[in-house]
Amino acid sequence: MISEYIHLILISMVPIIELRGAIPVGIIQNLNPIYVYISCVIGAIIPAPFLIMFFKDLLKWLKKNKYFKWFGDFLDNKVNKNSDKIMKRKLLGIILFVGIPLPTTGTWTAAMVASVFNMRIKDAVLGIVIGNILAGMIVSFITLNFT
Repeated sequence: MISEYIHLILISMVPIIELRGAIPVGIIQNLNPIYVYISCVIGAIIPAPFLIMFFKDLLKWLKKNKYFKWFGDFLDNKVNKNSDKIMKRKLLGIILFVGIPLPTTGTWTAAMVASVFNMRIKDAVLGIVIGNILAGMIVSFITLNFT
């Protein structure tokens, strides 16, 4: 029984899928919606501090490496495309960016932007936590009422 929730935590840690994909999986499996929500929020938050601390260095390495330059450029474009939305309001920007459950507006993108623009880890993680709590509520509500 606990292994299903661990599985949801792991799914929530995956870029692009995050809790937006993991919550419906848990609810479709008829797991307890409260535990699904808690597991998925935890899973979505776990990568944030590591991404904030190390993404900038990883991006530099990718862009210097001739085999991965294309991927580094892709990530750099993605970060810069979303940076205006986030950096105008910093903490509130992170909360809204992560909290509105749209494709590519989750923990990974917000943490990458926070890293590239040197946001304080404490502020960025707080925004990501609050945003994931909000996004998890929205996704849970939609999944429970429309499936």
